[in-house]
Amino acid sequence: MKALADALVYSVTYINCLPDPAEEHLDDDVHALEDLATFLRGATEEEKDALAAAAQRAFEAENAWPVRREDYLRTLGS
Repeated sequence: MKALADALVYSVTYINCLPDPAEEHLDDDVHALEDLATFLRGATEEEKDALAAAAQRAFEAENAWPVRREDYLRTLGS
């Protein structure tokens, strides 16, 4: 479950932080995030705990890099 939670957290963070100056893919990005949220509504407490732990691990890993991706840190910290 740890690997799946880590993958999901980074996928959502990536989608949320994609630069799209023309906003041509914004609707698709929002739709993908909405679909993920719909699936996660049925998550068990154990799955939610795994996702929270994955988000914490990702935040700590991003924060440890010498050159930080502030947009990732903002997303992971919220």
